Amino acid sequence: MMDYTNQHFRAMVRLISANTLTYTEMVAADELLSDKTDHNVKQLLGQSATIPEGPSVLQLGGNDAAQLYNCAKICNEYSQKNNYKCEYTALNLNCGCPSPSVSGKKCFGAALMKDPKHVAKLVRAMHDGVEGKSPCTVKCRIGVHDNNDNTPFSRKTYDRISEKKEYEQLRSFVDAIACDGIVTNFQIHARIAVLGGLSPADNRRVPPLKYEYVYRIADQYPELNFVLNGGINSLSQVKDELDGNTSLAGVMVGRALCADPWSFSMADEMIYGDATVDDEVQQQPLCANRRELLEAYGRHVDYEESRNDPAEIRRSLVAACAHLFAGEPNAKRFRRELDEIAARPERLQREAKAKVWSNISSGGKGSSTLASAFSTSSPAAVASVGWDDIQAIDDNTKWDENEPPLSELILEAAHRNFGDIVLSSCRKDSYDKKVWEEEQARIRIARGDPILFAVERSCDEKDSKVSGGVVDGWFKNGLN
Repeated sequence: MMDYTNQHFRAMVRLISANTLTYTEMVAADELLSDKTDHNVKQLLGQSATIPEGPSVLQLGGNDAAQLYNCAKICNEYSQKNNYKCEYTALNLNCGCPSPSVSGKKCFGAALMKDPKHVAKLVRAMHDGVEGKSPCTVKCRIGVHDNNDNTPFSRKTYDRISEKKEYEQLRSFVDAIACDGIVTNFQIHARIAVLGGLSPADNRRVPPLKYEYVYRIADQYPELNFVLNGGINSLSQVKDELDGNTSLAGVMVGRALCADPWSFSMADEMIYGDATVDDEVQQQPLCANRRELLEAYGRHVDYEESRNDPAEIRRSLVAACAHLFAGEPNAKRFRRELDEIAARPERLQREAKAKVWSNISSGGKGSSTLASAFSTSSPAAVASVGWDDIQAIDDNTKWDENEPPLSELILEAAHRNFGDIVLSSCRKDSYDKKVWEEEQARIRIARGDPILFAVERSCDEKDSKVSGGVVDGWFKNGLN
């Protein structure tokens, strides 16, 4: 998911599950190729240096075969460098994002489903770019409705569409891409994508889910792997889908995992059983409770801050664990405290810059670079001044001497808001509590409890803020 499943969130998920296949944010091909410096490549493709990534997929977005070839080539080249972590299990082409900025203006994402033969060319280019060393997969919808080419979408007109015709369009899409044997794995969001007229949030709610299409195509093509996506909100639902539909290769979860990652902490036991992963990941023990998780994740955030400007990286480091206590008392207050912790480096940097400018203005110590940046009054020029420049003027502004480690700040916030029972609650206890809550919710829905409906609306509003386009958790068999 865009703005969520970055390397820091994926590192935290790996502390919860050794087997779950994680997905990157969609990396737009033109964004990667516009700046091929090590810094930009690391920012877009990098993985944690302290927590082994394990099973993971790099998702690309684009509609130009040459660009996707070069992106795959960059990934392949960086995977062979000793000083970079870029070790993905597979590459994936996004053919499911309905966002207007993606499927409209840039004409990729879900818009690609209108031209299956072109998608086949794009995937072949990715396969060639990585020299066939990694599998290439496709993430798509069950179909598309383009408001620019057809009458405006409505549920009334959509319900009149022949299901046979709609399914045949999905089957034709799969046929065109799988015919040359490069793609054998599809992740299908069981809704159509409406292009033009519906926001990404409405595209997740208005078109109905049609799981039966995914079940049917998985039965029809046993030689291919199909992963179900869309509307999966809990680990128990993942298990029910897999137990009830043995033709599925897996189930994909995105929004629910980001909104409440700890509720999926029993994935290895419930879904994978005795399945094993590579030795490097197995050496990273799973965290028994959320206190252990924050301690382990803390080593990751401290390492990252020691090698990057905290003002640039801290927000993404903190955001990864913001929903770790979802559903617990004081969870909202914990998130507010994390927001303050995340904003602190930027605020301190602004204050330090003001101090430096005051020093320069009064004729004190200063460099020509700093004086030039501040004298222009240009926001871009002032923003370009980093901690190294500031420390050259005033040694008292050294970040590592004046601030406690980020790991310590996060742990202290957790201890202030949650008792030992919450922090020490084991993964199974948390899972059992979640299952009980789901059962209570079903009982209340059955009797029409109006309080529950209010809570559901509130949760839906909260989830709508977890914006983005792609999905990032894939449970069960992984890639064959």
